[in-house]
Amino acid sequence: MKRILIHLGLLAATLSVGAQYQLPNPGFEQWDGGTTSEPTHWNSFATSDGTFSGLASSPHHYRRNGGRPGSTGSHYLTIYTKSIIGIKANGNMTTGRIHAGSTSASSSDNYNYTQRSNANHCQPFAGTPDSMYVWVSYYAASASSQAQVSAIVHGDNDFRAPNQESNANLYCGKAQARFTRTTTSSSAMQWQQVKVPFVYDGRSEARYLLVNLTTNATPGSGSADDSLSIDDIEFVYSAWLTDILVDGRPIDGFRQGLLDYTVHVDDANMLSACTLEGIPEVSDATVSTTLQPVDDTSSLALLSVTAEDGTTERTYRLTLTTGHPAGASLLDIPAARTSRTSFLIYPNPAADRLTVEADGEVRLTDLAGRLLQRRQVRGSATLDLADLPSGTYLLHCNGITHKVVKP
Repeated sequence: MKRILIHLGLLAATLSVGAQYQLPNPGFEQWDGGTTSEPTHWNSFATSDGTFSGLASSPHHYRRNGGRPGSTGSHYLTIYTKSIIGIKANGNMTTGRIHAGSTSASSSDNYNYTQRSNANHCQPFAGTPDSMYVWVSYYAASASSQAQVSAIVHGDNDFRAPNQESNANLYCGKAQARFTRTTTSSSAMQWQQVKVPFVYDGRSEARYLLVNLTTNATPGSGSADDSLSIDDIEFVYSAWLTDILVDGRPIDGFRQGLLDYTVHVDDANMLSACTLEGIPEVSDATVSTTLQPVDDTSSLALLSVTAEDGTTERTYRLTLTTGHPAGASLLDIPAARTSRTSFLIYPNPAADRLTVEADGEVRLTDLAGRLLQRRQVRGSATLDLADLPSGTYLLHCNGITHKVVKP
């Protein structure tokens, strides 16, 4: 694999920032040469290392012309299982490097890894995506065979997969999907989009990304000529809200995918003086709010959500009115409003117990938004984390979200 060198300073800086949030060449449109060359920014057995790298160096992949239905691209990648001296070598493509250290497929001396000392075999990455979307078409002779796509955001280390996938000190988060064949004919493509969430249960910072694609999740399994076609890998960043608060009160009828609301208020002063809060689905999204008068009886609030990547944006529209339009929800907020206390937590990381200082409802969720605990806090309270597995959680109160780490 050869990387494309860009000499224009401004353009290079722009691409460097973008590369923190999306993969380069995610649709396999750029290639280093002919049909069996490597896709640019990707690596195959041809550039593997290890004692048996020469044995496995013949192509296990090729460039396919055309595109899946709905695609605007001209190419996609196909990897396939190959029999070498009676040993089945699964199709394998990675953003890192393949290490072929043993003729035993299941040996721990066979792995994919990030090689930080070689720019061709590492992918710097500072983002924490919420999901990975990837289009696949998978043929396998056996209905029980499972292909696998995985993405691992890890720290400043030469991470090895699968050897170190259970070492939470080395990685930040992982997205991994296994799936059975999408077609029963080796000559017929049947595409489907696989959507898999990232789980951030590691303890390292986000410094590098290791993406691996294989025709079988079990090394040496499956049959020769099992094939996996891949196209358009996309990292998705959340720009959704989970609630909208007006002076600390949630509006009725909120649904995450509904962007327009009309709310009746009795206090006309709220048309220009209320406090608006949007609670983001993930803590690394930012929310900006504006409130502008429309006429004597209504104001328009805009809550703009920007995801971590700085590109994905979504705007919720909230009309506050003293009238009673059809379909408006009622927000019963007294005219006299009191200020809320700050929202503090300690210690963090917390092994068993977490102290919370707040005034309002506190919600503890996992990174996928599933509610784990809910309670009203007035002043100070202690949350019991003893039964929760190690990982990262989110604590929400009064429009503020804190990340909580349990070691």
